[in-house]
Amino acid sequence: MKKIFLGIISFAGMGVLSGCMLTEDYDEYERKQFRSTDEISEIIAKDSSTNYSLQISDTEELLVEYSDSATESWYDIDAADGVLKIEKTQETVGVEENSVIITLPEKEYKNISIETSNGDIVFHDVLSKKYKCFVENGDITGTLNGDEKDYLIVVKTKNGDSSIRDHVMESSKTIEFNVKNGNVDVDFSDNVK
Repeated sequence: MKKIFLGIISFAGMGVLSGCMLTEDYDEYERKQFRSTDEISEIIAKDSSTNYSLQISDTEELLVEYSDSATESWYDIDAADGVLKIEKTQETVGVEENSVIITLPEKEYKNISIETSNGDIVFHDVLSKKYKCFVENGDITGTLNGDEKDYLIVVKTKNGDSSIRDHVMESSKTIEFNVKNGNVDVDFSDNVK
């Protein structure tokens, strides 16, 4: 009995020390929205344990939908100086719908940079001059708007496969995908039949 008690105390202590919030009460979380009509050319997101989905819309408004605490925000989200910044400030475990959906006005973006530890990144016909994405445990999938031949491409998968290969050339357009445990399965709109 003493070993079980010590095991529970040790597990709880690890959660506190690592900054994780463990919860079984999903009612503590709600879907929230961040909206902006500011002109955005870059998207920079740093997150953990979250899936990301990027899609386009025919509106001029930027919309970010995400799960957050009902009482204390665990995200810093800001749109200023042409940059949308999303940063999770608190680790969470146990959130049932832990995803960020970014709906962007349809145009070419200068830079899309996303980093997440345990989650997928999914693109839906997004167009950018530069993509820089890192996933520790998850996949990068979807469709990029554009032609694969126009991009300098560097893809690293440690424990997984990739549907696109490195394409080293001089170009102002770049794709850098780094997946530690997962796959890259990306198509280009010019290649989709």
